[in-house]
Amino acid sequence: MAGSYPEPRHRLISRLTHLGLGFLFLNPLLALTFRVTVRRSRQRVPHPCVFAANHRSFIDPPFVAMWSREPISFLAKAELWKVPVIRHLLMTFRAVPVDRDNPGITSMKGAIERLRSGISVLVFPEGTRTRNGRLGPMRDGPALFARRAGVPLVPMYIHRTENCWPIGSPFPWLWGPRLEVRIGKPLVAPPGLTPRDADAWVTERLRLWLLYQERELLPSNKPWRTSRT
Repeated sequence: MAGSYPEPRHRLISRLTHLGLGFLFLNPLLALTFRVTVRRSRQRVPHPCVFAANHRSFIDPPFVAMWSREPISFLAKAELWKVPVIRHLLMTFRAVPVDRDNPGITSMKGAIERLRSGISVLVFPEGTRTRNGRLGPMRDGPALFARRAGVPLVPMYIHRTENCWPIGSPFPWLWGPRLEVRIGKPLVAPPGLTPRDADAWVTERLRLWLLYQERELLPSNKPWRTSRT
């Protein structure tokens, strides 16, 4: 069954694979080829948490995960579990299978299950990749996951990953301009709010933080395009 994971052996395999492939191999490789800059707030990133990031490329989930010493789960279409090699990778990294017929229910159940078992989850509040480089409308799913699991939400801004794997390209590029990842302070709604208001509070502060990063990093008057220069 997609999303079923043996414990605790699988957790050890997942952690070792993440550290070996992601943090120790891909991390320095991309830092060299794409000259990646990672900027973090002074406040320590808690685990588990919900990472909420803008979405620019297919490469965003592994790109985010490789900068963490702890494994990070993410959402993926359930159809991908039908491909043996991809299924193995998805299970190793404890991805959450999302049923296309009931995306909200399956993503929420799987994400909260991972969070309650101590695994951070990456979610894209826009729901899809940007087509023009700008942020789209924010959904409150990440805030809802965090609240129900009792964990904070950590905002992330990803810059220029479309240059690693552009929309329409069948394969990622191995060299490109400088990339940047920004990690903000954990967000937790103040006590006393209703669940709906708490989710709205976190989502709005996430949106404002992402917009601030976008305005700092993207020229306001220039069209967004993919470039290899």
